[in-house]
Amino acid sequence: SVYGADNDDARLVRIEYNGGNRAPQAVINAADTIGAGPLKVNFKGSNSVDFDEDDVLSYEWNFGDGSAAAHDADPEHTFNKNGMYHVTLTVTDPSGEKSTAAKNIEVGNTVPAVSLTVAGNSSFYFGGPVHYTAQAADKEDKTINAARLQVSARYIPAEAATYKVLSSLAPGAKEVSPAWALIQASDCKACHQVSAVSVGPAFMQVSKRYADSGTATVERLVKKVINGGSGNWGNHEMSAHPQLTPETVTTIVHYILSLSKQREQDSLPATGTASFAGAGKNGNYLLTASYTDGGNGVAPLTGYKTVVLRAPHIEAEDADRLYNIRRHDIGLGSIHNKSYFVLRGIDLAGIKSIAYRYSSQNIAATLEVHAGSAHGPVISTLNYSATGKWDNYRETSAPVKDPGGKNDLYFVFRKDTEPNHDMFSLDWLEFRE
Repeated sequence: SVYGADNDDARLVRIEYNGGNRAPQAVINAADTIGAGPLKVNFKGSNSVDFDEDDVLSYEWNFGDGSAAAHDADPEHTFNKNGMYHVTLTVTDPSGEKSTAAKNIEVGNTVPAVSLTVAGNSSFYFGGPVHYTAQAADKEDKTINAARLQVSARYIPAEAATYKVLSSLAPGAKEVSPAWALIQASDCKACHQVSAVSVGPAFMQVSKRYADSGTATVERLVKKVINGGSGNWGNHEMSAHPQLTPETVTTIVHYILSLSKQREQDSLPATGTASFAGAGKNGNYLLTASYTDGGNGVAPLTGYKTVVLRAPHIEAEDADRLYNIRRHDIGLGSIHNKSYFVLRGIDLAGIKSIAYRYSSQNIAATLEVHAGSAHGPVISTLNYSATGKWDNYRETSAPVKDPGGKNDLYFVFRKDTEPNHDMFSLDWLEFRE
């Protein structure tokens, strides 16, 4: 509890000063911890640390299979029989201080292979139901148990997690919002929880009250967090947070307000349609399939496959890679001849054109879209004209050809004759059916 109120995230922290020898910290790393036998595993213990710089550590490995202990920092060991093995590493410093780390090795089972395909475009969500098919294959399971094949659909607003974060997650990993990391680093959770009321209101309550509010409300909430106050949720005083910048608090506030906008459907059939009814237009749409096998007498393993669909409207500053271009908080600028930006892994199935909102003070030039590299085949060409002023934005579009599959798209700016510097400013682009 904290301040007399229930709070699962409350902590009692004790810090001790040690003026003498400090104990080492054992660390085990291993790439292949699960697989069919015989399983050869390369262990790494040399990442273990001792903050007394002159100390030389000794290593003792117990592989849990009755074999002799190893004393190398980074040994290799083969597990010949199926089973679960509890491997330990004990590191000892010259003063006799020790630390032990452990890792489980599972031999005799392999992770199921799961596939998940969607009909139509596999990069963008254009509204309406999404038709999908999920399948699983497992080396040890003779028959796939349909009840173990699970499909879910989620909508995650951009304020909660970006497409770049979601599309790079390891299979089965949980997304971590940059804003949530900021909350963890501050004292927010001393008084607030996500769903339950504590000293202050739950984040979900705040989201439901203010989710559809405009910029003025966001600015007011940012000031309240920084300056502190009371009255909106009872008489308890919210402490001030002058150490947090307005930019940091704005990120946190946008995340909290996005919580009530998230949508999730569980227990979908292996083949069917997913509906994102009620979801916003600027976020990420996730389909995830998972299959948990029978374990083969060792331990059940789960395989995952996720398809992340994004909104077809992409803010220019969210480009994956830039060459000779400056990224601003809103948009891209300082674009010259042969400058380019990249969007990775784009499926153009069903896409007929790409629209742009741009400005160019006094230079007309060409924007080419190349597939695969800056010198790959040209699949779209936009010959644009000047808009007269940098703050005078104009919308235009150009047709695009689908090269098939997913490709990295290179948006290359060209004007071989001078003047060919500071040619373009891009606000957003949009893929259209």
